[in-house]
Amino acid sequence: MTSSLVLGRAVSHGPGLRTYIGQLQGAADFHQPGLMPRGGDRKTAVVNELVRVNKNSLERATPGLEALKAKGLVTSYTVNPYSNTVVVDVPDSQAGQAWSALNKVDGMGQIVRNREVHLAPFEQAHAGAAAVQPKADEPKVEWNVSKVNAPAVWAQGFTGQGVTVGIIDTGTDLSHPAVHDKYRGFNKETGAVDNNYNWFDAVNGKTAPYDDNEHGTHVTGTSVGGSPTGYAIGMAPDAKWVTSKILDGNGSGTLETVTKGLEWMLAPRDSAGANPDPTKAPDIVSNSWGTNNGKLTAFENIWKAFVAAGIEPVAAAGNAGPRPSTVGAPGSYPEGISVAATDKDDKIASFSSRGPSPIKGDDGSDRKPDVAAPGVNVTSSVPGGKYATFSGTSMATPAVTGVVALLLSKHKDLTHDEVLKALQTSAVDLGKAGYDYDFGAGRIDAAAALAAADAIVAARPKPPAVTG
Repeated sequence: MTSSLVLGRAVSHGPGLRTYIGQLQGAADFHQPGLMPRGGDRKTAVVNELVRVNKNSLERATPGLEALKAKGLVTSYTVNPYSNTVVVDVPDSQAGQAWSALNKVDGMGQIVRNREVHLAPFEQAHAGAAAVQPKADEPKVEWNVSKVNAPAVWAQGFTGQGVTVGIIDTGTDLSHPAVHDKYRGFNKETGAVDNNYNWFDAVNGKTAPYDDNEHGTHVTGTSVGGSPTGYAIGMAPDAKWVTSKILDGNGSGTLETVTKGLEWMLAPRDSAGANPDPTKAPDIVSNSWGTNNGKLTAFENIWKAFVAAGIEPVAAAGNAGPRPSTVGAPGSYPEGISVAATDKDDKIASFSSRGPSPIKGDDGSDRKPDVAAPGVNVTSSVPGGKYATFSGTSMATPAVTGVVALLLSKHKDLTHDEVLKALQTSAVDLGKAGYDYDFGAGRIDAAAALAAADAIVAARPKPPAVTG
């Protein structure tokens, strides 16, 4: 199954309307939050900074927007505070005049049409196949889990415990036995389920987890599904998951729903959509989706906020390979971890998008993808208690997500740079020697990455001794 989101036709909130998304001017300063250890205080500091910047931006832009509203050139607008954007509806009959006027509003930056996004057509084998769980005395570890050496990390006592993974996708089927008990909202002692702060539906507004596609449940399974002693389909089987549904049953959404789903991960809300709480944000966000446009910067401010908040953003490189320069956004962003797909023989998947990225980092680097992981013929959970085998960088991405969860279950205070260094310096070098635009640094190895993380932590400068 591919992960590329194909940008489709422009969409609006109703007949006679045209909907734009405007980026407000104003940049957040994440210096102080970035110095804080991972955890709730740091996440709160980042969200508070985003709110501050948005408030200042709106003070500049609101008079102009209200003036256009009074003239009938704007019918309504809503604010997305954490991405510092506004969603603006204008009369379609006056779209040209409205567009020109919006671009003159003080404090308004780039303006784009709200567009449909679609999961591209996918490859799959045995989709919807009957459950293949072995008997209790015949534990089975799926090949992709073994390939990245995850069981060797479990044997050391690190299985993702204490780590929460955020799944941003088509939803997750809570009833599936491979993932049910891993839901952060499930209380194992009482059997009760609490969806507050653990589930968000940007598409249909439902307040309980579901997946009317298959993609999201498959991704969730590869991240955290199964058991180290039973049928193991996931890399971090003791990590917890929360989900933000951004795509419908057909694998479609809009730039607006994607933005809302990403923002929720920074400050989850209760089931009524109120009382945002950054301390309940996950530790990692897994993005098995991506646009076919590597230059699209619509989500990059949120990626910067994720990293500043100590939330690791992992994203698919895309499935537009084998041509070079095909990595799509957000996998093209310098921030975050971009993932290519390999097969059982450690060959690069033909569909896996290649670098370089069209967006360079502050250091001038265009190196994307960062690492590779198994993504061809991967078996994982799908709705209805079933299992299916899919292919795509969508399947490789949650493998990296799960391995990062393993690292954080031992070293919760790893920085983003340290996580990436641990993954890359320990990766199995494939293709050309050293980094290349097909595999990145190579195919991940969980046990080697944990050893690399141990060494990184041990080499940190020791605090000065306290005297007196």
